Formats: sequence, structure tokens, C-alpha cells
Amino acid sequence: MGTVRLKWPKIPHFAQIKNSPAKFFSQSLSQQARLAMLLALVPIIILALWYAQQTAYQQQKTNEIYNKNQLLILSFNGLKSDISALEKAHLNNQLLNNAELQKSIESKWQTTKKRIDFLKNSYPAEQLVAKWQQLQLLTPSERVSEVDYEQLQQQLQSIEQPFQNVLETKLEEQAQQLTLLNQYFLFGLFILIPLLIAISLLVIRRVTRQLNALEEVIWQLGEGRFETPINLNGSEEFVALGKELDWLREELQRSHKQKETFLRHVSHELKTPLASLTEGNSLLQSGNFGAISSPQQRIINIMDGALSRLATLIDDLLNYSAASHPLAQQQHAFSRIKDELIKHFATQIDETNVTVHWPTKNTNVQLPYLPVKLILTQLIGNALQYANSRIEIEYRIVRNDVYISVKDDGPGIDLAEQHKLTQPFYRGKYSENHSGSGLGLAIVAECIKQLKGTLRWQHAHPGCHICIQFPNYGVPTNA
Repeated sequence: MGTVRLKWPKIPHFAQIKNSPAKFFSQSLSQQARLAMLLALVPIIILALWYAQQTAYQQQKTNEIYNKNQLLILSFNGLKSDISALEKAHLNNQLLNNAELQKSIESKWQTTKKRIDFLKNSYPAEQLVAKWQQLQLLTPSERVSEVDYEQLQQQLQSIEQPFQNVLETKLEEQAQQLTLLNQYFLFGLFILIPLLIAISLLVIRRVTRQLNALEEVIWQLGEGRFETPINLNGSEEFVALGKELDWLREELQRSHKQKETFLRHVSHELKTPLASLTEGNSLLQSGNFGAISSPQQRIINIMDGALSRLATLIDDLLNYSAASHPLAQQQHAFSRIKDELIKHFATQIDETNVTVHWPTKNTNVQLPYLPVKLILTQLIGNALQYANSRIEIEYRIVRNDVYISVKDDGPGIDLAEQHKLTQPFYRGKYSENHSGSGLGLAIVAECIKQLKGTLRWQHAHPGCHICIQFPNYGVPTNA
């Protein structure tokens, strides 16, 4: 039985076109997609074309074998008919002794011998060669009248079944060739389809990794970390985008420094005239310049409130500017920070009738004084504006991490706004009826950045629950 030999086409070696995978992935995304498609799809297309060509060839060969078998069957049946006709003609001629009939018999006999030779040479199978040779011995070219037709018929009958078996074997062999061809095709698909999937996943993974790097860079810019240079690796588009983003980072860093310088200078410059206005307003209220009428008192009260709000805004600006720079990391006990904050908010707590619950454990642990005090000042100040009756301050230490949280029972925070609340001057939808500069949580975020910590919003209903976590390697281990 013959075998089908696969002649695999030569697929272009794209690794030779590009010196390394790094160069491949440094191309543009469109070029990567085209090359990946060529690497994955071209072998499958070539395999499909080869399969179609081989299938058509084997089908044509099957048709040829089938037609040849039909012709041989007709010839064999014709051979049996010829021998029967010759036997009858020979018997008739023995009675008639006709020269013309004898000539016709001899002519027919030569044709029969040629048909035997044709059948013998068509499929020279081992099991038939001896039988065909024996049949030829029974059909001598001379003395046709002495042929033993009965023996010749028996020989033909002995050949008929092996002859049919040979014809069927040829068709079965061809069917096996088609089956083998199908197996080769399925095996090729079994190899190439996983290769296609692997290449696709590799390209998707590389692109996803670049998108994740881009997301981290955007998050870095959104967090205001302008010191770290931006360098995106990968395709041409990402490298170019990285350069543009690094230029944007430098511009934002320059703008941020200019803003800080401006706020610092303006805040300090406003302090002196603000102090003069506050002192003048106090003198007017003292009555040293005569009696004050009700309309005048109302104007003085308006001025006093405006000066107070302006003083708060300037203090917030100074605190925000200070929080944007490295803060002094002096260590003080949490109890000292707590006492100072209680004294600072004493008047406001009395006016609002809000109960503040302070922690009582681990209050002697040393913490970074200035950033922690600024954080709690802003968070407690915000909570006093929004709380209905209760504020809880929680404080705990787990190993070398400090956890501080401030929780109130006010209106809470809209989850859609939580990523915007740390932006300078942003005020949430619940702050319309409350005073403030919109810098409180921005100051908290800058201080947390100094402490290399995190700020997150915990679920609380009702109210707002803000949790601060930062490492403090000077604290004792206390689980």
C-alpha cells in the first residue's frame, strides 16, 4: 500500500526578519498585528490549500480506479462470454466443417487471448499471476480445435473471486489514503490552532501590559507624583505617548511649583493687611470711638465674619502649601496631639453639642507630630461641620502600621465623588450649606503622601468613615 508523503511548504521565518522578540514588540501595534496574523494564519491557510489540493487529487485517483475496475469487470465478463461463444462455435464447426466459420473462430480466439493478456497486466497481483499464467497455457495459439473448453471454464471460475477481491482491495487502499490524508490535516490543525491561540494571547498580554503601565502612569499624574520620570516601553505608539506624558509631567511639576510659590507668597502677603483689618474691627467694636448704632454693629459683625473666613482660608492655604513640602518628622506621643486638638476644638464642640469619643489605648506611642496633627485637625474640623451628634476617633497599631479613623453620623459621602474630594478646592454636594475652603481633604492627602500611607473611605450608614493607614517604624510591635 502506498503512503501519502506530506510536502510541507516553506513558511517565511519572521524571526529572521526581526532580530529579536524585543524588536518585534517595539514596532507599531498595526505592524505587530499584521506580523502576528501572518505567523498564525499563513500556515493554516497553506495547510488548507494543501489539503484541498490533495483531496482533489485523491478523489480524481479514486474515480480513475473505479472506472478502471468497471472496465476490467466488463472485460472479464466479456472474456467469459467469448469463451462460451467459442465453445459453441467449435462444436457447430465440428458438424459443419466450414472454412469460413473456422477462420472466424481463430480470429475470435486471438481477440480472446489479447483480452486475457490485458486482464493479466492490469493488476499483476501475486495471488492472480499464477492463475492467469495457467489460463494462458490452456489457450495455445496453435491447434485451436484441441482446446479443452471445460477446463478453461473451470480456470475462469477459479480466477473470478480473487479477481473481484483484487479490485475491491484497490478501492479500499484508496479509501485508506483519503482517511490518512484527513488525519494529517486534523493533526496539522491540532498543532497550528493552539499556535494561533498562543500567538494571539501573547500579543494581547503584551498590549494589556502596556495598557496597565499607561494606567499606572496616569494614576501617578493624577496623584500628583511629578518627581518620577515617565518611560513607557513597548510599541512605537506607547513610546511616543510616554514621551508626551513625560513632557506633560514636567509641565505639571513646573506649574505645581509655581502654584505653591504663588500661594505661599500671597498667603504671607495677606497676613499683614488681614491683621490690620482684624485689629481695626476690634477697635471699632470696643466703643472707644463713640457709641455704635445698630446698623453700624450689623456691618461690623459682617466684617468680623468675613475676616474670620478669610483668616481660615489663608491658614488652609498655608497648611496646604506646607503639606506639599517635606514636613518635619518630629515624634510626639499621641496623647499630646490629642490634648492639643481637644483644646483647639473646645469652643466649636461646645457650640455644636457634638460628642467626640477619643481612643484611650496606646496613647503614649510616638507618632510624626506635624503631619498627624494636620490630618486630624482637618478631619475633625470637617466632621464637626457635618456630624449630627457623634464623632468617633479610632486609633490602633498593628505591627508597624498605624491605623487612624474618624467617623461621624452626618450625611456621608457620595461614592461617585470620593475620588474627587482630595482635589484642592473641590466641595461635595453636601457642602453647599457649610463654610470651608475645599482644601481640608487636599491637605490630608498631601500629609498622607508624606507619610507614605493610604486614605480610604469605609462604608458607614449613616455618616462618613475615613480611615488612614501609614507605616511608623518607630512604634513598638503591638498586635
